[in-house]
Amino acid sequence: MSELPSSINLETPAAKAAPQTNKPASNSTIPARRTLVLVGLVLVSLNLRAAVTSLSAIYGFIEHDISGFNANILGVLPLLSFAVFGSLTASVSRRLGYEGALLLSMLLVCAGIGLRTFTASFPVFVACSILALAGMGFGNVLVQPTIKKYFPDSVGGLTATYAVMIAVSAGLPSAIAVPISQSDGWRANVALWSLTALIAALPWVLQTIRTHHQSDATVAKPQQKAQSAVKHIAVWKWPVAWSMVILFGVSMMSMYAMLNWLPTYLIQNGISAANAGDMLFVYNIVGIAHSILVPIYLGRMKKPYIVVAIGGVMQIVGYMGFLYMPGESWVWAVVAAPGLMTIPATFQLINLRTRSVQGAASLSSFTQGIGYVFAAAGPFFFGQLHRFTAGWHASFWFLTVMAIIMMLAGGAAVRNKYLEDAQS
Repeated sequence: MSELPSSINLETPAAKAAPQTNKPASNSTIPARRTLVLVGLVLVSLNLRAAVTSLSAIYGFIEHDISGFNANILGVLPLLSFAVFGSLTASVSRRLGYEGALLLSMLLVCAGIGLRTFTASFPVFVACSILALAGMGFGNVLVQPTIKKYFPDSVGGLTATYAVMIAVSAGLPSAIAVPISQSDGWRANVALWSLTALIAALPWVLQTIRTHHQSDATVAKPQQKAQSAVKHIAVWKWPVAWSMVILFGVSMMSMYAMLNWLPTYLIQNGISAANAGDMLFVYNIVGIAHSILVPIYLGRMKKPYIVVAIGGVMQIVGYMGFLYMPGESWVWAVVAAPGLMTIPATFQLINLRTRSVQGAASLSSFTQGIGYVFAAAGPFFFGQLHRFTAGWHASFWFLTVMAIIMMLAGGAAVRNKYLEDAQS
């Protein structure tokens, strides 16, 4: 078997000038290892949203069997869990390695989802959910540095693959949840995703064993030096890291505000529930195109800020369209969705703004850990503004102002600077 090829040039001009310290060494075991890692990354990505979206459509089935069931509590758990456990991921990966941490991630998802099928107590159900969400929070952060470690020549293409798999992980479980629950019960639907997480853990069992029994041929000595140095960097002291937090956090805030409130807003403006659901589907599905294209082309662009600017403008146009011309909401759904191209852009920037695998892990943990706090705040503030003003203007203008702030912060996030160079 030959080594996985890549014809994609993903680096910015400055990145090209940076030393290529993480190129895979020439070793006969590497192609098989890379193939196993590739399969593992795809399977992990397919399990990073299933614990959430496999439930939301079947709350009505679950509440009959779980005493004290409260959908509102389950609604706020994912983003808060992603924030908390995402912040802890860099420490976990330093102790277990990326392979061991990904194995732990999938085992937690498997156990958390699986244990939910055996309980009739809502507090236990919540505890099991947090267990699964902890694994998902770790996985969110670990994918990017693992791509950088094993596929430094294909970062953009695999980041695009990751973004698409996340979309599938969000959409597929919700699509099949009701039919399975109707025919076999909701516990069967939940158990299915415990099984898929177990399958996703298997490649990482093998890869963890290999990593512990072999020298890591994918990381050269200069790369190890860079990793050792970056451990001493306080990421929070780097201004560019905060710019990336704002870029990612505001993007996620906007997305989750729309996912939670757009159908309600449209229905109140005379659009049928079925059409409102279809528009939300369009809002999600249109994003697949930019999830593929942005990571591939961002590193090639001489002026990557164009992506941030276009994304921000499209968000603003979409919000104003929804607010002032709700009758044309099909148009605004198609316009606003590509505005979220700033999310895959941030995933790619995590790798483009670091020279080492450890640097990517630290920046990913910092960016996503704090960014998901923004995401959790989005639906809350959007809803509270609607409640206090008895209208929607303040809510949509809130998102518009946040989009402007995101565009300002994005200018710093795309500059050709590197985390490792920020050492004192």
